Amino acid sequence: MIVFIIFIVLSSAIAENTSTISYSELITFESCEYQVNFPTKTKKKSVFANGINSIMVQSIYDGKSPFMRAECFPLAQPKETLSQLRNMLENQARISGIDNPEITIDKSNSKLGVIGTYSGIKKAGGFDFKYYGKVIVGKSSLLSLLAGEELKKFPSDKTVYFLNTVDLKR
Repeated sequence: MIVFIIFIVLSSAIAENTSTISYSELITFESCEYQVNFPTKTKKKSVFANGINSIMVQSIYDGKSPFMRAECFPLAQPKETLSQLRNMLENQARISGIDNPEITIDKSNSKLGVIGTYSGIKKAGGFDFKYYGKVIVGKSSLLSLLAGEELKKFPSDKTVYFLNTVDLKR
C-alpha cells in the first residue's frame, strides 16, 4: 500500500515537472567549435572584444522568459586563456553587476573543454535577480553564456535548457 502511494505521488510530481520548452533555436557561430540552443527567439549583434569581431546572440524579451546571451570567440592561444580563466570569470561577474560571485572551474569535461562558471545575486527595481554565467574554453574557441532571471524563478526550465544544450558543432 505504501509503495503504491509513493508511486502516485512520484507520478504526479513528474507530470507537473514536464518541460515547458516548446521552441528551440540552434545557434552556431563562425570560427567557433560550439553550438547552443535558445528556447526563445533571438537577435544578433556585432561585437568587438580584444581586437576580435564576433556576433553576440541574445534572447528577445517576451515578458516571461529569462535573459539569455551567448558569444563565441576564436582563440589563438587556448593555454594562455586557461591560465587567466579565474580572472576572466571574476571580471565578467563584476561587469554583470554581481558582488562576491561564486566561481567554479571544472577541468574534467574532456568533450567540451574546461568549463568555468560564475553566479550571484543582483538587485534591480526592488527585485533580486540571479545571474549565472558559463564560459567554456575549447581547443580553438571560447564560448560565453549568461542567463539571468528573477531569483524566485531561478532556475527556470528555459534557463536550464539554455545552459545545458551546449555541444560541439556538427
